Amino acid sequence: MRKRMAKIDEEKKPKSFLLEKRPKGLLLFVLGFFIFSLGYWTHFGISLAIQKSLVNAPTPERFKDIDFSSFWDALEKVQMSYVGEIDYKKLVEGAIGGMVGSLGDPFSAYIGLEDVNAFNNELNGTFEGIGAEIGLKEGQLAIIAPLEGSPAERAGIKTGDIVQAIDDYPAQYLSIDKAVEMIRGERGTKVRLTISRASEILEISVWRETINVKSLTYKNQGNGIGYVKITRFDEKTANLLTASVDKIREDNIGGLIIDLRNNPGGYLTTAVEAASQFIRDGVIVTEESKTGEKQELKASGRGLLLEMPIVVLVNEGSASASEIVAGAIKDHKRGIIIGTQTFGKGTVQELRPLLYGGALKITVAKWLTPNGLVIDGNGLSPDIEVKWDGTGEDAQLKKAAEEIDKKIRN
Repeated sequence: MRKRMAKIDEEKKPKSFLLEKRPKGLLLFVLGFFIFSLGYWTHFGISLAIQKSLVNAPTPERFKDIDFSSFWDALEKVQMSYVGEIDYKKLVEGAIGGMVGSLGDPFSAYIGLEDVNAFNNELNGTFEGIGAEIGLKEGQLAIIAPLEGSPAERAGIKTGDIVQAIDDYPAQYLSIDKAVEMIRGERGTKVRLTISRASEILEISVWRETINVKSLTYKNQGNGIGYVKITRFDEKTANLLTASVDKIREDNIGGLIIDLRNNPGGYLTTAVEAASQFIRDGVIVTEESKTGEKQELKASGRGLLLEMPIVVLVNEGSASASEIVAGAIKDHKRGIIIGTQTFGKGTVQELRPLLYGGALKITVAKWLTPNGLVIDGNGLSPDIEVKWDGTGEDAQLKKAAEEIDKKIRN
């Protein structure tokens, strides 16, 4: 064994000798070129290859000065070191989600291609889950409203409940969209929510179901009083309201209660159409864009219930589009607002499709009531405050009936 090793050493010696006899400058050049080449191909070369495989469009001129070197560096390190399989599409989607999340806006989010249809279905009242709208209240994940007749409502979840954990995962680390994703799921499965309510900590398990929510229902309350319950403002709401007008006239209704309690919102245009049934002309809501430009959305002028006395019911679960309708009716002195302070969501989100799949749900404007009141973070104050804990006699509905009766008699 020693002889064999010695022979190998002897064979190596002349090669080393020849190298050592070269001039030192040439030696440094060769070493430098080797190091440079190695660095280029392991760092810049790989980064450029990744960029070439991921980027299918030129960088817009306005983004030329943004330094993406940290992104490429991180991506390279993942490729070079991560022991598992890498799905670059998911990495890019995660980067987009992180970018939008860093805006600090709980209502802006990246929505993957597979979730876009689910998002649209939810807006239109059909989805699988527990039937509860979630938002942020003072920085905490909160129940805006359980939908009427939903699994969440039947399980005892209430407006204002603070979600502390979802299946033991702390809610403080979750965005709204991630929380919704975890709570939503296939019908027949169960999710466990840890809820704080006042001084209580509750664990509530809810079975997921297919939620089919009819956004508007009408009922004749008797004594000339009609009752319209709007659970959300989807693409069918305006037509349902128009159809209800025929019944209201048939029933010879003298005054109408519009119940927007626990209505988490919906489409802005639908809210404007609905409010236009009761307001003859003028501004329904003002949108203010990021540049400060204001756009006034006005009554359509095609209202069918322009003279009928109305009372609007709101509570802390009334948000977004329902606050637009209530705010317009209040500012135009078109009716009385009864209940408690509303949720206070005064921003507008739009779904903006991305070139290569998925979409951004992004806040594009904030909105103001006709009198310029900022609802976001503040909510809308009722004309007559009436509290009701959801049990026993509905004190808010009773007060609304009393006020409508006065108007009918006068």
